[in-house]
Amino acid sequence: MQNITKLQVEQKQSLKQKLALNEMLSHGIRSLGKNLLWLASAQFSGRVVRLGASVITARLLTPEIFGQVAIVLTLFELICTPTRRITSAALIRMNDADFSDNLASANSINFASCISAFVLMSLISLPLAYYYQDSQLILPILFVASSYLLLPFGMLYATVNLRNNNMRKVASANLWQTIGDGVLTAVLALSGFGIWAIIIPKVVMVFVWIYIHKTATPLPVFTQATSIARVKALLNFSVPVSLSDLINTLRQSIDYLVIGYFMGVEALGVYFFAYNVSLGVSLGLVQSFGTAFYSHLCSDNDDLSVQSAQQKYRNSVIAITAIAAPIIILQTSLAPLYVPFVYGEQWLSTDALAVFIFLCLSGLVRPMAEAASQLLLANGHSRLNFNLNIAITALLTLVISIASQFDLTTVALSVMVTYLIIMPWLCWYSSRISFSQSTVKHS
Repeated sequence: MQNITKLQVEQKQSLKQKLALNEMLSHGIRSLGKNLLWLASAQFSGRVVRLGASVITARLLTPEIFGQVAIVLTLFELICTPTRRITSAALIRMNDADFSDNLASANSINFASCISAFVLMSLISLPLAYYYQDSQLILPILFVASSYLLLPFGMLYATVNLRNNNMRKVASANLWQTIGDGVLTAVLALSGFGIWAIIIPKVVMVFVWIYIHKTATPLPVFTQATSIARVKALLNFSVPVSLSDLINTLRQSIDYLVIGYFMGVEALGVYFFAYNVSLGVSLGLVQSFGTAFYSHLCSDNDDLSVQSAQQKYRNSVIAITAIAAPIIILQTSLAPLYVPFVYGEQWLSTDALAVFIFLCLSGLVRPMAEAASQLLLANGHSRLNFNLNIAITALLTLVISIASQFDLTTVALSVMVTYLIIMPWLCWYSSRISFSQSTVKHS
């Protein structure tokens, strides 16, 4: 009789634990969903405004100008990427006391890295202009580089908002920055500013991003001054993360670099146009997902068992795929109708439509790559993430280099096929590595 009673008690406890676990997981998914909703809605609203701007610029600017813009913005993105999480990736994981102790050191790193980025981009402008035989690239590159000097004034505030899972504030900053960018681009394009219509807003809107992040976001008191030991500790964690982000950005931009090298600025302009129009919405969702997912994984990972963490990861990947896939499929199916109608018949004389469709379809699996990368970083596998991105980037470089010997349609088709094969494998492999390692830790 006592054995039966004991068994019933154990069953009730087991049931309670399962219910508590399910509640924790569902709460986590709801929290991620809420954060993703804020970020995605901001991205979507901003993309609507940017769509209007792209309609205007597509009708007023030539493929050559789009090619120049692609060179400037790709260079900016590659140099800027390592600075974005140079301290935030480490700070987000800390408890409150360590967070306050490291703020001064993190602030010093932010300023040093952004000033270095400004100097590096300025120095690259001259050989890049010489390579493309286009001196008009120098001033736009220098002007865009000046935005690096503004970023440190908002980076710690953005980190606080991310650490507190205040995605509403993060989304607002992204939204108004994007809306301002789109509106100002349209106004300047209509006023005949040419390439500057796209370049000027990139710098001006940084002020908006800083202002929104700083408003009603008090920084904790800097309890410790900058110290070499803390700087080293922050960099030991963050440098591999930043390098992984850089390689990830390089992987996403490698087609620009290879096409510009093999096929020239005009072909690059056509590809850049098709890429941004086709993947604008889906990449916005992927970026929003990555921003929310890293904070989501770091928030309560220590309280979950291996099986629960794995389920949390799978549910999150399924959720973002379920959101992105219908949008991408609809966009692809309607492309032959709205691309010439919205952007002008002149784009039909190029390969833009076929490139648009293939790149759209490659977006179906891009969320998997983002999820895999954030999972590895959250579990401390920054070096593995770096190595995987290096390997994938090398593979893409080889594939695109071969495809560039034919035409832009072949390039886009090759990119699509490579992504559809590699990204699901990367998602599976990252899960296997992260959770098998966790099994060892928990055992």
